Amino acid sequence: MLKTTEVARLAKLSQTAFLTSMIALGCLSAPAALAKKSAPKAKAKSQSTKLVPGTDAYKAYHAVRDGSKALLFNQPKKALEEFNEALRLKPDYALAYADRANAHMVMGDKKSALADCNKAISLDPNLAIAYVNRSWVYNSVRQYEKALEDCNKAISLDKSVTLAYTNRAHAHNKLGNHKEALEDCNKVIKINPDFATAYLNRSHTYIGLGEFNKAVEDATRAIALNPDSAKGYLNRGHAYRELKEYDKALADIDKALSMHKSLAPAYYNRSRIYEAMAGADMDKAKKLGFVVKSDNTGDDKDADE
Repeated sequence: MLKTTEVARLAKLSQTAFLTSMIALGCLSAPAALAKKSAPKAKAKSQSTKLVPGTDAYKAYHAVRDGSKALLFNQPKKALEEFNEALRLKPDYALAYADRANAHMVMGDKKSALADCNKAISLDPNLAIAYVNRSWVYNSVRQYEKALEDCNKAISLDKSVTLAYTNRAHAHNKLGNHKEALEDCNKVIKINPDFATAYLNRSHTYIGLGEFNKAVEDATRAIALNPDSAKGYLNRGHAYRELKEYDKALADIDKALSMHKSLAPAYYNRSRIYEAMAGADMDKAKKLGFVVKSDNTGDDKDADE
């Protein structure tokens, strides 16, 4: 069972998925929604206008819409109930399966999320959001090649789905394809300059490319947009470590761990910071004339003592 704080952290990842779901429903146009512009394109008409009020299809449509809204407001259990209701009313509703996968992911049930994505794709092989959501599952279980395949498929179906580029950038970073990741991050930021995850991914990319000052800038931007981003502090701390700004690095890593105690890379980075600080202190001690001499117990002593 996930802790409340972990559920809240994962729920933040589903907020853009909510916008994408609204796009798939036909309620919003992709560029307008994801760039936060005021008016959707005229041609983007709501699917609900094509449905007959009172019918099961109409009710199912609204259940999916309400479930997506529930995810936006960090209510995964309510979202799950709405998606289940949609599927009760319309068992072949591919989008309901695709969106229910998001609720399962937020609640930590990756197996069910994958099953729902697979079902959605079997019902509608051209549903881009189903591939995007499955790429999230694959990224979370470190199957990055499969995540890339799904992102590529989603983009081939709909080049405006921003989350496909976001998830593909993450997979590219994990596979060491930092130049490709940078291209995807830049595309996302161009569409939506206020999307924290894009800056988070790009900070990771810049670390991989050895451009640590740029990594600090992007991680700082990600934190400003999402102050609860433990990985924002992790990435900035990592970049500061590479820049040998150890005090700043340690402060950021400690902050990341205070927010997410099971963030393994944070512990690794902190160990490297301690190691580097110890080495720097030893070098300074030697420059100041300290001579290390070991006694029979193996303990180091000042030779001048």
